Amino acid sequence: MRGYFVFELKQFFTSKKNIAVFALLTFAALFYAFKLAPAYDPIEKVDYDEIEARYLTRAEFLDSMFGKSLYGYHESVGHAVSMFGFLNPYDERRLQALDEGDLRNYADETSDWYYYTNVYTYRNELLAYNPRYYMEDRRFAEEEAYYAYFEQFQRYDTYKRVWYDLTIEILEQRTALQTLERLLKGPLPYILLIATLLLTIDIVTKDRRHPSVLKGFPIADWKRLLVKVFVGLIGSVFLWIPIIVGLMIVGFQFGFGNLDLPVPVYGYELIANEQGKFVHMSMGIFLFRCFLLLATWMVVIVSAVLLCSIIFRQEMFNLLVGGLLIFGDRFYASRGVGYFWNVEYFPISYVQVGNIVSKYQNFYFTSEGLHDMLGLKLLLASAAIIIVLTLLISLSKRFRLIK
Repeated sequence: MRGYFVFELKQFFTSKKNIAVFALLTFAALFYAFKLAPAYDPIEKVDYDEIEARYLTRAEFLDSMFGKSLYGYHESVGHAVSMFGFLNPYDERRLQALDEGDLRNYADETSDWYYYTNVYTYRNELLAYNPRYYMEDRRFAEEEAYYAYFEQFQRYDTYKRVWYDLTIEILEQRTALQTLERLLKGPLPYILLIATLLLTIDIVTKDRRHPSVLKGFPIADWKRLLVKVFVGLIGSVFLWIPIIVGLMIVGFQFGFGNLDLPVPVYGYELIANEQGKFVHMSMGIFLFRCFLLLATWMVVIVSAVLLCSIIFRQEMFNLLVGGLLIFGDRFYASRGVGYFWNVEYFPISYVQVGNIVSKYQNFYFTSEGLHDMLGLKLLLASAAIIIVLTLLISLSKRFRLIK
């Protein structure tokens, strides 16, 4: 069996198709590290000019209204005087902290600024969030901004108490670990799962090209399949090498960050009070929980490919079933759907691992049931069922790997 394992491993890593997958992923990681990461332009950033322009505009308005009676003015003017008079001192102290280079004090003032600005702005016709929130999905732009401001409040509220030195790169989430956090909340889970699918799509069907060679390994089919599962998972682990190389390059440009960096976590069950709707976890815990969920997904993908391979014996079916597993949630994913359906019980609801662990999906689906531990249980159960079913089917002569 050891000889067969070495044979499968060699075939896997010398396959031209698999080499192309690794090469493409390496190119994408390097392109991201050198081109996209430096060009990252967050909506919420440390922008002295923006803060100063807002402060001076509001200060000029308040000066023009100083000493005047509000009688005869529209009621909105009185609201504006009250809001700007309360918020402007925060911007003044933020500017002062930046002038002094005191980022810890800047974080302290900014956390309060985000909280109170959010309270005043949400569903208020007098104030508006950053216009960039309204570029896409206009129907829910205000809700996205509301979420983002409370998230920033929690992040900055943690920054003011951390043990490490703050940098602009940390505040703008440009460090390597924070870049990984953003990617895990974005396209990276899809990229890795698609790559896993492409690597293993022919891991069984290729045997038909070398039947005489494989007959030289006198082992049962179920043992062959278990070996293929392990080989597929080993290959999936190697997908992280280009990702790590890309993150190292980002780290040398903007810093690596550390595992104690805060990651805000939405608390669906919490009531919006002076603490907002968020708690936080450390970057280390966030990454561990994401990797655990993602690794389980890779087991499901590899297992599903093996099952389809012995039943249908066509790579196109493997691609179709794998694609449905990865993108299946697109058929029902929409805002508020969790209010009507128990989406937390669908294993395919847990593909976006970063959004699951940070509980953004709870906010998006309006569901309190989505949790990475529940997703882990569902995926492990699914993988176990698929593997057992695969091994049982492989015992039938009708579905022998080599005929």
